[in-house]
Amino acid sequence: MAVASLKGIAYGRDSGSPGTAQRAAKAAGVTVEQLLGGLVAADRCPNGGRSG
Repeated sequence: MAVASLKGIAYGRDSGSPGTAQRAAKAAGVTVEQLLGGLVAADRCPNGGRSG
């Protein structure tokens, strides 16, 4: 995948594809759902929201 394509997705100019989402999630070590879902603070449990 070209850098220009990734920049287009990152800046909202392109929508990407399911395959792109799968590859990005794999590279980041997260699930597609985590990648596309809302952001969670690093000190919070992504499943229940508890801190610590």
